[in-house]
Amino acid sequence: MPWLVLLLCLFSSMSSAASKLEIGGGVFIADIPHYLGSDQSEQYIMPVPYIRYQSDDLDVDRNSFTGYLWHNESLHLDISAGVSLAVDSEENQAREGMDDLDWVFELGPSLNYYFIGAPKTAKQFSIGLFTRKAMATDFSSVTNAGWRYGPSIYFESPLIVSSGYEVTTSVRANANFADHRYLDYYYGISALDSRNERSQFNTQSGYSGADLSIGLNFDSKKYWLGGFIKYHHLAQSKQQRSPLVKQDSNISFGFGVAWKFYTQQGK
Repeated sequence: MPWLVLLLCLFSSMSSAASKLEIGGGVFIADIPHYLGSDQSEQYIMPVPYIRYQSDDLDVDRNSFTGYLWHNESLHLDISAGVSLAVDSEENQAREGMDDLDWVFELGPSLNYYFIGAPKTAKQFSIGLFTRKAMATDFSSVTNAGWRYGPSIYFESPLIVSSGYEVTTSVRANANFADHRYLDYYYGISALDSRNERSQFNTQSGYSGADLSIGLNFDSKKYWLGGFIKYHHLAQSKQQRSPLVKQDSNISFGFGVAWKFYTQQGK
């Protein structure tokens, strides 16, 4: 009951402040590496909630969370969040016998300059700098997982716009850096975890790879369909020589479909 009351209060406050609110449900299918550099991946088929929320201060999308803190003409200071999935080490040959990788949640500011558009416009092109604090948790305890930061480029544009639906594409490129705590969480090997084929390894802060992602979305009043493909490149990164890194690149991809059963527009 307390959780139900909290959700009802949150829904009420979001509805009153929203310029756009969509709620629904659907299914998502994805193939994602256990961790970057792993030669094993996990396939997911799962039901997921669909939430699209926009207000003057906050934007919650299918795969992003952005809070608008400050802007001056084309310069915007935002706050954003991210998440990495948990990994059971028993299911990964390279990590066999090591601790599991917990869910990792990231939160931090980003400073973006928009050459085209703005955060809420249909067409936009920006460059930015982001930094995020990472915390790992199995939902019974929390571990400090360090920091991640770096420059990014983002482009989004509609391809087809009609009275009933819209098709948009987006492209994002990141050069990633991280401190030693973050990299050690994924790639460090202690003396207790070392073996003949897995020697002890400690990482240093610095460059941790680059990535390029492309997304395509179909959006109508009742339905949303979308997919993405993301390429990760780890060559010359600080963690590249870790025995846990089995390959220098990974590809992630996914596809989802959702039905919207509640829509509010207009404030």
